[in-house]
Amino acid sequence: MKHEEIVAAGGAHCDGGFVFWVLELTFAALGVASDAMNISLVLEPASWLLLSIVFCLSGIASWIAWALAVHLDAIEA
Repeated sequence: MKHEEIVAAGGAHCDGGFVFWVLELTFAALGVASDAMNISLVLEPASWLLLSIVFCLSGIASWIAWALAVHLDAIEA
C-alpha cells in the first residue's frame, strides 16, 4: 500500500477499533452478570469472557493500524 492510502484508511480503522471496544465491554458485562446471577445467558459465563478477550485482541489490531496512520501522517508533516 502507498503511504497516502494507509493514512486515508486510518479513520476507518479507528472506527472499527471503537466498535470492537464497545462489543468487548458488552460481552464482558454479559459474562460478569451471568456469572453473578448464576445463570446461562445463551452462552456460559466463561464463554462470554473469552469472547470479550477475542474482541479485545481484534480491537488492538485496529488501534495499531490507526496509530500507524497517525504516525505516518505526522512524519510527512
